[in-house]
Amino acid sequence: MFYIGSDVSEKSSYIYVTDAKGKKIEGHEIPTDKDGYQQYFKKWVGKPVKVAVEAGGHSRWIHDTLKKLRISVYIVNPNKVKLIAKNKKKTDKVDATFLAKLLRIDELPERVYVAEGDSRELRDLLRSRHQLLKSSTGLKNHLRGMLRQEGIKLKAKAFDDESIFTKLQKNKSVPKHLSSIVESYGKTIAELQKQKEALNDLIATYENEDVDLLKSVPGVGEVSSKTYYAAISTIKRFKRAKQLTSYCGLVPSVFSSGERAAYGHITREGRSEVRHVAVQSAYAVLRSTNSESKPLRKWYERIAERRGGKTAVVALARKLTEIIFYVLRDRRPFDARLLQTS
Repeated sequence: MFYIGSDVSEKSSYIYVTDAKGKKIEGHEIPTDKDGYQQYFKKWVGKPVKVAVEAGGHSRWIHDTLKKLRISVYIVNPNKVKLIAKNKKKTDKVDATFLAKLLRIDELPERVYVAEGDSRELRDLLRSRHQLLKSSTGLKNHLRGMLRQEGIKLKAKAFDDESIFTKLQKNKSVPKHLSSIVESYGKTIAELQKQKEALNDLIATYENEDVDLLKSVPGVGEVSSKTYYAAISTIKRFKRAKQLTSYCGLVPSVFSSGERAAYGHITREGRSEVRHVAVQSAYAVLRSTNSESKPLRKWYERIAERRGGKTAVVALARKLTEIIFYVLRDRRPFDARLLQTS
């Protein structure tokens, strides 16, 4: 067996190869592009070889390129590798060597999952949708701040009504230069909204059995079901519900000392977009009045009484994610009668 570590930079990648005994076979640079990787790794096709690459901006296409060549590739979280590394000297050669050595002795951190097919496409679409929302919100907040400096206060959801921009331009209290900014921002925000709706229409076309099962869970709607599906891809990746909640960063951090263990805030590791929709789904459950959500609302109330509302919302988000694990694993829609909320 041969083990290859690849440290990827923007223009070139350093390749370090070792055999099963740890002896160096070769080490040199190749271009960081599809042709460069295809040309180099062609010679390894059909041979017993494993490749380790840190996750980053190029890792997806590197994964796809090597997979097409039927070469085993291990994408690894660079932050977790840094925790293992003791060598303060950081160069492409050192990093590639370290990856190859850890791969050989099976000491690399847990493999980073690379989504494919529908789940990958949905990740890209949802991430782009989020970016449009973020840009629109940023413009609204900036405009609100400038108007506030002129003594003009707006209601919390004033910008939800597109006519607000026309009203502001006609408002004599708005300085002329600021009126021009209002007009410009209004057009940009309207266009961002139009593009977001176009993405919504495209996202809505992604339907499958997993998405239908997810929609059966209280609080999980059109966008949140797609977000969960895109992040999870296949529930077979997770053996237990706790692994999924940990992947979403919804488990509490633990501080151990001797025989004592203290629990802190949630880790916030993993996929932030899933954590966000999990909390949104929790709030949706609390707003709901249907019987399916009633056991969850009662469970939330018990937690809130002991720990406070904010902690209880996060706990409910974690509970919903656990439910999602069992719904997908057992291929059964949510059934409140089977819910354990003790």
